[in-house]
Amino acid sequence: MHVIRHLMVPALLSTGLVFSVPVYAQETATPPQPKPTLQVAKDQQSYWFPETDLKLHPRIISRQLPNGMRYLLVQSQSPKNQIEVRMAVDAGSSLEKGSEPGAAHYLEHMAFNGSTNVPEGEMVALLERAGLAFGAGTNAATTLNSTTYRLSLPSADAELLDTALFIMRETASELTLSTSAIDRERGVVASEVRGNYGPGYDALVARFDYLYPGVKPRTLLPVGTMDGIDAIDQATLRDFYESYYTPGRTTVVVTGDIDVEATEAVIQKHFADWKRPANAEELDSEDPDFGTLKVAEAPRAAFFVEPSLPTVVSIYLVKPSQELVDNKQNRIQNTLRGIGISILKERLRDAALASHDTMVTAGTDYYSEDFADTVVASATVATDKWQDGIALLEQKLRQTLAYGVTQEEVDRQLVNRLNSLEVAVKAEETIPNRAIANRLVRDVLNENVTTSSADNLAFFQEHFSDLKARQVSKALLELWEGAQPNLFMTTAETFPNAEETILSVFEESQSRPVAAFEAKSLTNFDYESFGLKGKVAQQTISSFGQIRSYTFENGVVLNFKQTDFDKGKVFVSLRTGRGIEDLPADKDGLAGFFQTAFIVGGLGKYSVADLDKVLSGTQVGVGLSFGEDGISGQYGTTPDDLKLQLQVIAAYLTDPAYRPEGAAFYQKSLKETYKNSRSSAEAVRGREFSRILHSGDKRWGAGSEEALLERNYEELKPIISRIAQKGPIEIGIVGDLEVQAALDAVAETFGALQQSFDAPKHSYATGIEFPEAQAVSLTHEGDSDAALLQHYWKTSDDADATQSYTLQLLQGIIELRLRDKLREAMGATYSPYAFSMNSNTIKGFGYIGMSSKLKLDDVDAAETVYRDIVKGLQVKGNITADELLRARQPILEAMNNAEHSNGLWFELASQAVSYPEAIQRYQNYTKILEQITPDDLVVAASDFLVPDRNVTLKILPE
Repeated sequence: MHVIRHLMVPALLSTGLVFSVPVYAQETATPPQPKPTLQVAKDQQSYWFPETDLKLHPRIISRQLPNGMRYLLVQSQSPKNQIEVRMAVDAGSSLEKGSEPGAAHYLEHMAFNGSTNVPEGEMVALLERAGLAFGAGTNAATTLNSTTYRLSLPSADAELLDTALFIMRETASELTLSTSAIDRERGVVASEVRGNYGPGYDALVARFDYLYPGVKPRTLLPVGTMDGIDAIDQATLRDFYESYYTPGRTTVVVTGDIDVEATEAVIQKHFADWKRPANAEELDSEDPDFGTLKVAEAPRAAFFVEPSLPTVVSIYLVKPSQELVDNKQNRIQNTLRGIGISILKERLRDAALASHDTMVTAGTDYYSEDFADTVVASATVATDKWQDGIALLEQKLRQTLAYGVTQEEVDRQLVNRLNSLEVAVKAEETIPNRAIANRLVRDVLNENVTTSSADNLAFFQEHFSDLKARQVSKALLELWEGAQPNLFMTTAETFPNAEETILSVFEESQSRPVAAFEAKSLTNFDYESFGLKGKVAQQTISSFGQIRSYTFENGVVLNFKQTDFDKGKVFVSLRTGRGIEDLPADKDGLAGFFQTAFIVGGLGKYSVADLDKVLSGTQVGVGLSFGEDGISGQYGTTPDDLKLQLQVIAAYLTDPAYRPEGAAFYQKSLKETYKNSRSSAEAVRGREFSRILHSGDKRWGAGSEEALLERNYEELKPIISRIAQKGPIEIGIVGDLEVQAALDAVAETFGALQQSFDAPKHSYATGIEFPEAQAVSLTHEGDSDAALLQHYWKTSDDADATQSYTLQLLQGIIELRLRDKLREAMGATYSPYAFSMNSNTIKGFGYIGMSSKLKLDDVDAAETVYRDIVKGLQVKGNITADELLRARQPILEAMNNAEHSNGLWFELASQAVSYPEAIQRYQNYTKILEQITPDDLVVAASDFLVPDRNVTLKILPE
């Protein structure tokens, strides 16, 4: 095996603001690894980790077959009766021999196109009959250095596990790779590749070529290129398959509700006879040739112009890749760097918030590839202020490197990390099976040691309990030393002598002095009292699920369910207001303004930047969105932080500050992000067609930039004031918590508010109509060969449960036929899909339909397929029992398993009083679905899939 690190240079740093501490422990970045020595660390069951002083997680059972194939087993019941299976092959696009990438990804597709013992077209159908949904339960991914196949089994049935491992073995060594199947799949793969094209991809290519001279460009896009896909033939695929799909490059992972001994027996049954190639040692030790990085010898700059992209300025340092063993010493160094990067990221974010008209967002990151190590500071800036943006970015970076970080900042980072590690220890026994499987695959491919949460916590306490700012400052400075800066800028507008101008602006900024950073000292959260502790006036309990509902004297409702699915974790939902009915129908984008500006506007006692610091060391989130059914928020926290979480949300509803930086953030964000609102068919659909679909109502979609820029706090204040006075307020709490603790937390926050809130109740908004039958044609400014074709048919709202579930099954049948016709038979598209929506918020509103991303030349053929599918569905006897089974079984399996995780209960508890019908519907879900017949689906197709209910959408390139 070889080094695998981050697998793709990110196109842009994240431009989203994060103002919360995540519930789950943040993972420290892992240092790059050397080629394996196959020396086994002491006291470990591992055959492939490098020699290390780290201890393998005790839950992991690791083995190796005589042929060299490795397998990992972890017994877990989170959730019960489910199993995750992975097969990871240490071979990706970097090992391809052609001039253009694509073979590894193409081969991944061929895994579903026939093998020695599974005819072409039967593998997916076989899994669907067992309850695995295509995509959700069966999938694969190709990266620069690996290919991983995934099966998520909906039950722990021994026969199903046997089938899953049989399919993995078929994939590993028995693919037929017929010429006819390869040719049919070419269009499918090309469609997926085409989906990557566009302005962002063009900028990525330009940036990669600039940053990594000497490195072969094949490393850029594992999915492949159009030229690469066109060049693929049977000989190319077979050569790659036989060279790199070998036992020595393969690891099988099985996690979940398994019998370890029986699972080992099944693995050996299917894989023990897989023959090791005669030249296995040579094949398994082959490393990719990435070329040789040419490091910049002096500061330089590059410029990329694209009208649909925001203006982004970046400072990169690129150095030759290091090879570091995953051991304690390197984890210490990497953690120091991670703490320094987090502090710098926070400083840059705060600088962006304080910059009302220059910097939109800013951040920093570092990552390692096989061919280079890279550190970057980047900012999205106002196009007409790019010079100021570069200067601000450079000076904030130089200030941190010159003067170092402060002890207050380091201590806050330590508190955050320690808190997250402690939460992880409590939660470890209930880490989801899927998360365990994904982590094991990643660690095996990266030659990392999977360590336990308890060991991670002990390691942190041992090495960082007395961490000094000077140590972090030194590590951060070393990260930014040893290379010359590479400036890269993307922008919508060109200017003369761009590279020289950018470099001169940067160098002029370097000549300006910078002062030391002054850290602000902040106290604990100062919104602790909302009035006298509230009292419960009424309580009920649901007949199913035992969800307890409490109505306080002021009208606030708490719905609670105690669970043990996620140890040490509590999930909180809030819904308040009336949603659509609170918003004026004649104002463009007010909900979007709320979601961008409200939280950033801060509280009366804290700016949002200060609030983030005050909440250090807690598992508390800050976020609210304006949805169709109200202002809502969903949060993950802990029993210890539940009250604080509720205090923060209550403070935002009772004392919002509407600080100018929130409105400024909205304005500058909109100006930059609006540029790409026509850059793809999907972007145009969201901006323009969403409004058409709601008959022109301005509460959906987006109008002109000028109209959106008119939004302001004065329009929002009366809406928030009314909601804060009248509500209604419904809170859901689910998780590892005693009921009295939940009651006390709500009683001391929302239950203490002095207002009298309306009772939560479900209602349908009126006045929003599905449009008349019509054909809509729009254009986009992206890839000149990309089109989107969608058909919508009017249905209704969700008042009739049987009708809703019938339409859901009809959607499933449509999707099967779309996939069979457009993907498998024609190779016209990668992911055609069907959709069905019965509104829970708008009276009489709903639709069912089809969607495909296509080549321009395939649009007419796809329309014919759409029409043929509709005609076929309206013929009695034309829907087979097998189709119905394949559509229904994944839904039933998902519903049967839902009770064993918090997701279902969180959803039901969020609306147990306002919409108790949801609980009843879940109880009846299986019964109704099992009673629906093929004839029922024919009736539904005949009633709804008719011309006078049809709205068609084509989005074509300009």
